[in-house]
Amino acid sequence: MTQYSSFNVNIGNTLVKSFCQVNQWNDAVKVIEKYEENNDNMLCEGYNILIECLFDHKQDKLAYKYLINSMKKQMGSNEHICITYLKYCLKEKHTFNEKIEKIFTLWNTYGVKPTQKVAVEYMTACIEHDWTANQTTILNLKCQNCKKYLSQTNISDQNYKCLLEAIKKKFEPANMYYTSFPKEIENFMMFIEKNKPFDIIIDGLNFIYTTERNKTLDCKIIELLKFFGNQNKKILIIGRKHMSNFFENLNIKEVHHFLVKNWSHDDLFLLYAAFSTGRNAIVISKDLMRQHKFAIQNTELNILFNKWQFLHQYYFDKYKGLIKLNSEVPIDAFVQKHDDHWHIPFNINVGAHKQRHIWPNYWICLKMPK
Repeated sequence: MTQYSSFNVNIGNTLVKSFCQVNQWNDAVKVIEKYEENNDNMLCEGYNILIECLFDHKQDKLAYKYLINSMKKQMGSNEHICITYLKYCLKEKHTFNEKIEKIFTLWNTYGVKPTQKVAVEYMTACIEHDWTANQTTILNLKCQNCKKYLSQTNISDQNYKCLLEAIKKKFEPANMYYTSFPKEIENFMMFIEKNKPFDIIIDGLNFIYTTERNKTLDCKIIELLKFFGNQNKKILIIGRKHMSNFFENLNIKEVHHFLVKNWSHDDLFLLYAAFSTGRNAIVISKDLMRQHKFAIQNTELNILFNKWQFLHQYYFDKYKGLIKLNSEVPIDAFVQKHDDHWHIPFNINVGAHKQRHIWPNYWICLKMPK
């Protein structure tokens, strides 16, 4: 194999399969490593064969390494790999719970949503091991089967630091001229450092466009801001220079505001303020901020960003007032554990593991045996 600098998918998969059939899994690993040196895509079939071979030969540590790699590289809920792992779980009844929870935890970490076929297979296996399993509906973050609420505390202080560092990179010299002026960024960072933490951070431009301004709606905006102010909430509005008259006319002393130049990417400033503040801040904006998906370089950061939106982003509706973004527009659904229950979202289409929107009834509720 060393005489080849590269080879295509079919040859790679065939080599992995051949080596695994004669129990030479070390050579199969070398094939995958060689392939990945020259290719961004993955040997999906080869991964599945290798993972099965490694588990069969009790090479659990290496098997988990490639199982995790498959998730990191966003193969997501590859059905064959998920079923292969389930077969591994079923080999020993006394370790089933431990192993099945391990894959659920990995699904949570890497934002994997299994397909409906995989979800049914796992439900069946869990039932056979004395779990209680049902398809369920999630409404307003509440499971209609077990009545438990989905977790609101999935982002640690360290996670916020990671998200903040990712935003800071957008402000580095190589990138800042696509974002703003260096002096404006410097002034903003000093402003945040001096005045943080904030409780409410508002996307000023998005806020105004959402409300289609008139006197009645201006009054509603003022009422909302005063409501937060009366609760001693510290409010920050990030807008653009051309909006200065609007903020002056509001005449609300409790509100901090920072105005960026009209062409600056104000959403990056919004995220910087939010991540600098941490877990206690909410953001009011209807912008889904898809352009700031960190998954291009880092799957884990992308999952954290989705979770943050799911938990902390709201928008203002001119008829209903303040609404949590995920109540009507689910940003992301992710596997969660609550006491002895697991809640797992699934996709009805094969290959849809990157799908952001999950219908409320595409969930399973699993209760562990006592």
